[in-house]
Amino acid sequence: MKVKSTIIWGLILVLLTSLLFGCSKNSDSNALSQSKVNLNTTPYTHPEALISAQQLYRIMNQPNLTIIDTRPRDIYEQGHIPGAICFNVKALNDPNRRGKFTSPKLLSLTIREYGVSSTDHIVVYSDNYNHAALWFFLNMYGLNVQILNGGLEQWQAQGYALDTGRVRRGYLGKFNLSNEQQKIYPTIETANVANALQQPDKVTVIDARSAEEYSGKGHIAGAINITWDHLINEDMTFKNASELTKLFHDKGITPDKQVIVYSNNAQRASFIYFVLDRLLGYPNVKVYDGFYLYWAAHKPLVKGNY
Repeated sequence: MKVKSTIIWGLILVLLTSLLFGCSKNSDSNALSQSKVNLNTTPYTHPEALISAQQLYRIMNQPNLTIIDTRPRDIYEQGHIPGAICFNVKALNDPNRRGKFTSPKLLSLTIREYGVSSTDHIVVYSDNYNHAALWFFLNMYGLNVQILNGGLEQWQAQGYALDTGRVRRGYLGKFNLSNEQQKIYPTIETANVANALQQPDKVTVIDARSAEEYSGKGHIAGAINITWDHLINEDMTFKNASELTKLFHDKGITPDKQVIVYSNNAQRASFIYFVLDRLLGYPNVKVYDGFYLYWAAHKPLVKGNY
């Protein structure tokens, strides 16, 4: 009987031990799984800066909605979101100062011709990156402007209709921006960029041009090359916050430093700015107002991969 009792108690101990270890493994597994979920669902810092195709579709009848397509007019006329106006982002360049943003007065004169008012809810899109420059400029003045996440491709992926031809509103918008109305100051001048380069432990410079432009034509010394297409998924939507954070951190671009972004003009630099400032919440990001064009004409460049 004693032998039998000993065997029974031994079996009970083995069973309890296996249950305890099993629970521990399951807990560890669940914790690991949960951490992965949290990693992949880290929210954007300012998700309101984006609008999805589904969200846009639901507000298409909103009276003060203005949708702006920044693709070339011939492509726009072949098919665009219904009601979208076509805007040439070259209007953002100062006609008298190569490599500089235009003035708010000049932009106002141009954009109100399209029937756009500064009080509108503005949604911008394209099929690449150039809409980010218009978002960047309007955001400086505190306007209600969003980027369509995924652009025209996402609109079509949802099965929503396109219109052809050109949209003409037939009236002037109420759009009168001035320097005094500027809300944020996300640009940096040439002299300040040059000074910042003397503090590489505090400043990171991003060259947003293509790898060929970066290594072949030359770049600002120490600039890190990151292209806009590395920040999006195959369906043209932005990568999630965790993926974007890892991408920048792996390049040594962290939020404890000032980040200066440049490209040939405002377009690709503004795209990188949008991701760092709006989606990831980097506190000190600037776009070089002068761009590569001005720097190349007046300052030294280096060639190669870094």
